[in-house]
Amino acid sequence: MSAACGAAANPVPRLRKLHDYVAERALLDMAEASGGGKELPLWRQQVQYAVGHTLNDYYSLTPEVRSQTPIQFLLERRWPPQSRSFLSLLHYWEVKNTISDALVRLVSSCHAGEVPFMLYEQWYVPVPELQMNLSIIFQLVWHSRSRGGGLNVQKFMVCGNEEVARGFIHMANVFCRKTFGAPPESVELHYLMEGEMRRYDGNAYTLEASLDYLRLLAVWNGERSSGCADCASKGESRSRAAENSLSRHLLM
Repeated sequence: MSAACGAAANPVPRLRKLHDYVAERALLDMAEASGGGKELPLWRQQVQYAVGHTLNDYYSLTPEVRSQTPIQFLLERRWPPQSRSFLSLLHYWEVKNTISDALVRLVSSCHAGEVPFMLYEQWYVPVPELQMNLSIIFQLVWHSRSRGGGLNVQKFMVCGNEEVARGFIHMANVFCRKTFGAPPESVELHYLMEGEMRRYDGNAYTLEASLDYLRLLAVWNGERSSGCADCASKGESRSRAAENSLSRHLLM
């Protein structure tokens, strides 16, 4: 994964940071809790890691070399070597075959002869309205083929999650508007286990709507972290109130 940073290579130290991966994990944990689980299953974390690094390995190659490199070979190097984290040995192989098939279909139709504009790079951008630095890792970003020349942002998830998808779209919207002065042309969310791709127009949300979302997310995540460190009833009450506010916003 590239360590390159973009809009603000040296984030302003006095501003707090909102990391996309921290927010994503918090949203996933909230979804798991609402579904009766306690935390994100370990197998999904391991598979997400394998998928991310496989795509990074693949698109780090030149288009000529990519065309001669089976992505299954690269996935094999990153795949969890043991099945203990999965529900069963059968589940292990079902997930592996599903993910492998999804990646083969993806790379056969995804910008075959092009070089990504961003590839697993972590970027920072100051957001004065929120008094924070937004930190976001883009898996794949391409220059659009349309006349406008916007950006096509892609995110790959093992399993679909509406809250995470919406949160990522808001963060990408804020980042692109603050960094490039315009929203992305499109945001694509790939749900690999479901074999589904959802494409969203970059103008789906205004900057104000996305700032409002991130403001709620930052408050909820901050209170959630405080609640983990200090389980005093007052802190738990504030965290619950922020979570309820965010949940209402997610359902809009």
